[in-house]
Amino acid sequence: MAVLKKLLFISTFSAASLVQAQTAAPQFDIYLADLHQQKISHVKKVNNNSGYQNQPAFSSDGRFLYWTSEQKNGDASQMDIASLELSTGKTGLYRATALSEFSPTVLPDAALSAVVVEADGTQRLWRIPAQGEAKALFAEPKDVGYHAWGPQGDLLLFILGKDEADHQIAYRSSTGELKTLAKNIGRALAWRPGSQQGYFTEKQGDRLSLSWFDTGSNTLKSKQLLLPQTGQDLRWLNTNTLLVSAGSSIYSWQPGANSWQLWLDLSKSCNGSVSRFSISPNQQKLAFVCQPKVESAT
Repeated sequence: MAVLKKLLFISTFSAASLVQAQTAAPQFDIYLADLHQQKISHVKKVNNNSGYQNQPAFSSDGRFLYWTSEQKNGDASQMDIASLELSTGKTGLYRATALSEFSPTVLPDAALSAVVVEADGTQRLWRIPAQGEAKALFAEPKDVGYHAWGPQGDLLLFILGKDEADHQIAYRSSTGELKTLAKNIGRALAWRPGSQQGYFTEKQGDRLSLSWFDTGSNTLKSKQLLLPQTGQDLRWLNTNTLLVSAGSSIYSWQPGANSWQLWLDLSKSCNGSVSRFSISPNQQKLAFVCQPKVESAT
């Protein structure tokens, strides 16, 4: 059951469905929209299949959108990395594998890094090229839940603990040294562009609060600013604007400010809650995850 506990946190639904679909998984859909001056248009759903569709990420050239996609085969279910070619609208799998992959992240050489659930249940960070051998990037640490690459080949890592209070944010230097930054944390990881500052969140009562670690000065700033109510997922728009999704909206924050401002209302496109989101390199496309409201039976 230890493996199932780990997967439960990563995928946010019953991990048993990865082995055998016993209960219906919550529905998550990915939408793509044109973005211009904090307004969206031409909104369309990307995924054709149901179930868990999450964690969108654009390729570095903006030609492709990748995401974690639940693939069902009868009663069995597996997570794979799906892709959309924006110019043609063609969708498919980035690469068919025998293992489950989460959190696709683009590497400088255009391959992807991803959290891979190995055959024995170990979760490690892998490099997955479009062609050629996919393999673990390093043996340790294990139990990786999420990751974000820094400017010098370093990493912020979400490491799964024995329970939610034991989950931790760790910093891994490019030489492999590990430093625990915080426990009892949220899932968001985001490096500020043009800096050596890695941002994450810590729990503060029933909310999450913004924290960051500066690798240059080895300085940790903990719980500096509360996120909006229900806010969890972060994304830097540029070096001076951090975005967070909360409810059906996205809010912005300028470093040094003491409050969040409404940046984009997505309620007309998402009848539910918006979680993870991604913005294309040219900032002309927005991909976001919507979990529709579940209508109660009358």
